[in-house]
Amino acid sequence: MNYEANLREFKELISKIEYIKYTMNSLVYWDKITYMPKDGIEYRSKVMSFMASEQYQLLASNQFNDLLKFFDGHKENDVVTESMVKRIKRNSVYVSKIPEEEYQAYIELIAVAEQVWEEAKDASDFKIFQPYLEAIVETFIRFAEYWGYEEDPYDALLGYHEENLTVRKVDALTAEMKSFLIGFNREIQKSDFRRKPVKLPPIEGSRQQALWKSMLSELGFRFSAGRVDIGAHPTILANSPADVRIVNSYHKEDIKAGIFNVLHEGGRGIYQQSISKELLGTFLAEASSFALEEAVGRLYENVIGRNKGFWSYFHPKLKRLIPELEMASLQDIYEDVNRLQPSLIRLDADELTYTLHIIIRYELEKDLINGRIKVCDLPALWNEKYEKYLGIKPTNDREGVLQDIHWAAGYIGYFPLYFVSNIAATQLTASIEREYGSFDVLLAGGHFDQINHWLAEHIFQYGAVYSFDQLMEAATKEPLNPQYYIDYLRKKYSEVYKLNLKEKANE
Repeated sequence: MNYEANLREFKELISKIEYIKYTMNSLVYWDKITYMPKDGIEYRSKVMSFMASEQYQLLASNQFNDLLKFFDGHKENDVVTESMVKRIKRNSVYVSKIPEEEYQAYIELIAVAEQVWEEAKDASDFKIFQPYLEAIVETFIRFAEYWGYEEDPYDALLGYHEENLTVRKVDALTAEMKSFLIGFNREIQKSDFRRKPVKLPPIEGSRQQALWKSMLSELGFRFSAGRVDIGAHPTILANSPADVRIVNSYHKEDIKAGIFNVLHEGGRGIYQQSISKELLGTFLAEASSFALEEAVGRLYENVIGRNKGFWSYFHPKLKRLIPELEMASLQDIYEDVNRLQPSLIRLDADELTYTLHIIIRYELEKDLINGRIKVCDLPALWNEKYEKYLGIKPTNDREGVLQDIHWAAGYIGYFPLYFVSNIAATQLTASIEREYGSFDVLLAGGHFDQINHWLAEHIFQYGAVYSFDQLMEAATKEPLNPQYYIDYLRKKYSEVYKLNLKEKANE
């Protein structure tokens, strides 16, 4: 069989695997977290386990692996085929090294664990979820041994979510950022500038959803190729660039939480909708990496969503959709969305302290996988770290250890990507500003298309053809550099909290 015939056969097989993957991971899972009746979980978990088994069988088949070997041995491959082979090899290693029965059991465990987590969170009782989390942690300790690692078993989990990410790298980044965050936060707390939060009566979910849709449309999210629904935890599920589904949660008493969550997921959605459709059927029609996708989410959520220019542009629309804000000035809104105050909930955290939430989870996960702590100790350890790092302490499990779905969903090793993504978001912003000018001016004029165009040209269109490191270096002309994030935070919050004026007064 010649090269072209083999390529057609390989892509047909990959398309079958993608159909299963997107049906299970997107459509079936999306329905599970949005509209599935509570009693449907037992049968749904079996359906998901069956589909995972079908996917596993195709990936492990002789036909698939013979074709993979064929293309792995051909140097004349084009860049897309080379990237496809590399990605398949990397991903298949993680699946093929796990015994099939363990993989099926894991999929079934996760499907049930998410439902139990939701019940435990509603009851604010960690003990309900504890046995499931113990099983998940034990599973990933075994998986780490199957996958292998050089220095730390947690490296295996980091590497699963983000290629080349290690404990050594994350430790170095967190050490630098931790020192800055603690020191700068002390400066902020000494500031005399304080603004009371903008108070609102409870706002119904349907009205908040209308606000989200208006914001996303302005930013460039195409509702002809996407939708927004209500769920327990914000996320995004992409079946293809033409079918991207955002799930968001809301609080009647705090519309900011829903706004910033939907801006984050909306940024990720714009990324997914902008990937070249030519990459369908290659395993490459998805974000380059979780960290890069999260970086885009953080860029839209924080760099755009907390910018004064953005609120200058959107302020009139905000007052039309939420008339209760009629008396709130632009300055009131801007200072409110950038108010720094330690929060117990990660999703409600301000920009400055958000990274400390991530560091807490990173340290706990690392100790869990290394066997230095037990699952039963998590609530107490969680509370201790919050008191030590943020100066606040949860009073119950709902606002403490049970607040995130990640562990129930099997995303141990994922949290550090949020930290990396904050750095990448501000580094990308600096490059966009070098070409198009200040975000303040761009956003005040509603020129979201220029930002989207730059990101599509340098990042989005390529899907997973190139790695995080390759895309970041090509787009920004340097590797990941935490100084951009430090400079961004210091400049912005020195202005918001009048630190510059205080320094001048003391001169």
